[in-house]
Amino acid sequence: MAEEKNVENKSGQNGNYEIHVMPQKFIIQKPVKSNKWLIILLIVIIVIIGLSLGAYYLSQQLQKPNLNQAPVANLNANINEANENLNANGNLNENINANLNENGNANVQLNANGALNVNSNTNTTLLNTNEASNTNAIEIPSILEGSIDSDKDGLTDNEEELYTTELKMPDTDGDGYLDGQEVKDGYNPKVAGNSKLADSGLVNTYPNDVFKYKILYPASWLAKPTDASLRSVVFQSATGEYIQVMVEDNQGSGSVMEWFLKQSPTSDPNRLKSFTSRSGLSGVISEDGLTYYLADPNDLSKIYILTYNIGTKTELSYLTTFEMMIGSLKVGQ
Repeated sequence: MAEEKNVENKSGQNGNYEIHVMPQKFIIQKPVKSNKWLIILLIVIIVIIGLSLGAYYLSQQLQKPNLNQAPVANLNANINEANENLNANGNLNENINANLNENGNANVQLNANGALNVNSNTNTTLLNTNEASNTNAIEIPSILEGSIDSDKDGLTDNEEELYTTELKMPDTDGDGYLDGQEVKDGYNPKVAGNSKLADSGLVNTYPNDVFKYKILYPASWLAKPTDASLRSVVFQSATGEYIQVMVEDNQGSGSVMEWFLKQSPTSDPNRLKSFTSRSGLSGVISEDGLTYYLADPNDLSKIYILTYNIGTKTELSYLTTFEMMIGSLKVGQ
């Protein structure tokens, strides 16, 4: 709004003048202080906080386990374990096949004319009765040592486990007789007195109704005929060794010694041992002591052959058991 005033002009005269106020837009404004530094400071703080959070997150990620590698590691471990199992199974199958092949080779095979053909890992030199007279017996050392016998009682440590006797006590039942002697003579080494081994549950009785004989064998062993005729029976231990009972006909050969020399004419009779078993059977023992040829003195029509086959072993683990079985053999019953 214009405002009128009476003013005196420069010439000293009075007059009326109009005074106008300049519009606001033409008035020069004083600059207002800016907050840009505060904004910059906030931005810097935000950036620092963001970098700090990023560094913390990155460090946490680095500390976490690599989940992508764990399954691979587990998979590799499982594959390795599977390979080990396959290798173990392969070795087991190989050992089983080796034992079966060896045991199969060791079994006596009867040819069509009833001749004896022995193929075993013993020093027995039996020949078949074919005109060719071929020998296929495998030679073994004539003297073999027994396996470990910790308490020197006549039972090896394998046999101590077999009969559950004390490994560090030579006389388990304390009756004054060594455990090995009691087993050999058919007595229970765990019970003092006249307790029989046959009644102990430690052994079983194998009856052969075809050839009329009975024999004791360890209860944990497997008894299996090699054919349907029951002429040959194998008593298998858990270690691969076995004892075999075979029956052969004695047609007009006379004594067991005469029968043996007829089968093996090159053998020296002076090197063979005569033997009478606990049950009254008589016969001869092979030079290595691992095969017995026995017969009933009152009936020489059958020869009973007992062989201890050690398989791939180099020591005798069950010699006392072998002697126990020989002593327990009864024929004609």
